[in-house]
Amino acid sequence: MVENTMINPNTFDLNLIRVFVALARDRSVSLAANRLGLSQPAVSNALNRLRELFGDPLFVRTRQGMEPTALARSLEHPLEQTLVDIRTALGRSVKFDPATAIRTFTLIMIDVGETALLPSLLARLAAEAPSISLRVLDVSRQNYEDYLDSGVADMVIGDVTLSDTFRSRLLFESLPVALLDRSHPFIDVAPDQILSIGHAHYLEAQHVAIVPRGTIDSQLEAGLGSEAQRRNIKLSIPHTAVLSVILPGTELIATVPDVTAIALLRDPRLCCVALPFPVEARRVFLWWHKRQDDDQGHGWLRQVLTDARVDRNSVSSAE
Repeated sequence: MVENTMINPNTFDLNLIRVFVALARDRSVSLAANRLGLSQPAVSNALNRLRELFGDPLFVRTRQGMEPTALARSLEHPLEQTLVDIRTALGRSVKFDPATAIRTFTLIMIDVGETALLPSLLARLAAEAPSISLRVLDVSRQNYEDYLDSGVADMVIGDVTLSDTFRSRLLFESLPVALLDRSHPFIDVAPDQILSIGHAHYLEAQHVAIVPRGTIDSQLEAGLGSEAQRRNIKLSIPHTAVLSVILPGTELIATVPDVTAIALLRDPRLCCVALPFPVEARRVFLWWHKRQDDDQGHGWLRQVLTDARVDRNSVSSAE
C-alpha cells in the first residue's frame, strides 16, 4: 500500500521530478518525451521507477490519455513547484560567464523569429559563448504560458500577448510582402524596374497560406476586410521553409513577413513585392517568466536577442 512506501529524499533522483511533471501536464508518454527532449523508452523507464518508488500506478491509460491517480494529483502541484524553485535558485546563485558557461536554453519561436534572429544569435554564441546551446520548440500558441510557467521553455518569441505573470520586450516589427516567381504573369514592372502587383491581381492569384499551428491569419484579414474571403487559397502550410521549392515555376503567391523573405530570396528565381493594400506591422515580442528576472544567464540571452539585428536590405534590394 502507498502508506507503507518509504522514499529516501537523500537518494531520490531529481530527474524523475521532471518526468512526473511533464506526464502530469501532457498525459502522454510521447508528448512528455517531446517536451523533455528525451526518447519515449527513457520516459517509460522513468515512469516505471516512479511507480515502484511510490507503490502506485500514478498514471492509468484511458481513452482520453493517461489519467493521474489520486496520489499523482496530490503530488502534481508540490513537485511542479519544487522543480520551478530549483531552477530559479540555480539561476540566481550561479555567476554566469558566457565564455565558460555550459547551458542549454529552450526557446519557443515562430518562423519569423527563427529567420530574423537565429543567424545572428548563433554567430554571437559562437564568438562569445561556445558552450551555450539552443533548443527551439514548435508549440501551439495556447500552450505558450504553460511551457514558460512550468520552466520547460525559457523564452517565447512571437507576435503574441501573454498574461501579466510574464514580462515582455519588443524585438522588432515586420510587414508582410508577397513572395512569388520572378516570371509570374501578375507582376507589373515600372520604367524604373520597381516590381509591384495590383490589388485585383493579388485577389485573383492562387495563394499559399502560411498558418502556424494554433493561429489564424488575422493580419491579412484586417488589411483586406471583407475581400479576404476572395483569396483563392490552393495550399495551407505551417512553415515557410518549403516555399523555396514550392513557388519557383508556378503562379502561386505566398504572403510572408519581410524578414522571413530574406532567406527565401537567396533563390534567384523568386522575388517579393509590397502588398497592394495597407497592412499593420506585426510586432514580435520576447516573453519570459518574472521569476527569471534575476537569472544572470537568462538576462544575458535576453540582451543578446534584443541586440540581434534584423537586416531588411536583402528584401528591399530584391523587390
